[in-house]
Amino acid sequence: MNSVDNSSRGRCIICGQEMNYAFTCMILRKYDGVAASCPHCGFLQIVNPHWLTEAYSDAIASCDTGLVARNLLLATRLNPLLFYLFGTSGRYIDFAGGTGLFVRLMRDAGYDFYWNDPYCANVHARGFVYEKGIECRAVTAFEVLEHVTDPVGFVSNIFEETSAHALFFTTELFSGLPPEPAEWWYYAFDAGQHISFYQKKSLEIVAERLGKKFASNDGIHVLCDPPLFDQLQRYYNSSLIKRFARYKSSRILVSKTMSDHHLLLAKGKVPE
Repeated sequence: MNSVDNSSRGRCIICGQEMNYAFTCMILRKYDGVAASCPHCGFLQIVNPHWLTEAYSDAIASCDTGLVARNLLLATRLNPLLFYLFGTSGRYIDFAGGTGLFVRLMRDAGYDFYWNDPYCANVHARGFVYEKGIECRAVTAFEVLEHVTDPVGFVSNIFEETSAHALFFTTELFSGLPPEPAEWWYYAFDAGQHISFYQKKSLEIVAERLGKKFASNDGIHVLCDPPLFDQLQRYYNSSLIKRFARYKSSRILVSKTMSDHHLLLAKGKVPE
C-alpha cells in the first residue's frame, strides 16, 4: 500500500500547495481509502472517492442519529442572528436541505426559507422548493462542506447563483495534525460520504479567495460580504445584543405555519 499511498497526493484544491500523504482508512467497511493533507492550510481530503454513488444510495446515513436535534438547535441559534442582520424581509435558501426539516422550522419561525437538495426527498418543505435564479439574503448549508470535492467551487457557485450576502454553515474543524482514523468520529468512514475536512485556516483561505470574510461562533461558521462582517462581530461579542435580538424576533416575526397551509391548499397541494 505504501507506494500507492505516497503517490496519491496532488495539489490542495483550496490553496494550491502540494498535498502530503496522511493515512489510509477503510471506507464503507470494504474499500481502501487514502487521505492527503495540505501542510499550508490544513485541508484534509480523501483521494479519489470512487465509492460515492454507493454511499449516496441512501442520501441520509442511518447512523446520523443527531439529525433532528441538530436542526432544532441550529434553528434556535440562527433565528435571532438572521433577525439582527436582515430584519423580517427577504428570502433564504437551505442548500442540501435533506428532508426539509430546517426549512419548515425556519418558516414556522417567520422566515421565507426555501429548500434545495438533489439527493434527498423533500418531506417537510413541499411547496417551498428553490428555483434557480431566486435571489436571497443568505444561504444555509449545514453539514455539507465535508461532502464536496471542490469547496471553493461549491461556495463560489452558491454566491453567484443566489446573490446572497452570507453563507451560514456547519462542519467540524480540527487543528494540528490530522486525527488518526480511529480517533475522530467525524470521519464517519463507515458511511463513506465525508471526504473533505477543514481547519480554521482552510476556511479563511476560501473566504479570501472569494472576497469574503470568515467568522465562527457557537458552532456556526459564516462566509459573508465584508460590509456585513463588523455587524456580525458585534452580535457575537455582545450577550446583550443576542438577548435583545432573541426577544425582538419572538415578538415581531409572524409564523408562516398557517399561511403556508392556506397557500398550499389554494395551490391544490392536498394529500392524495
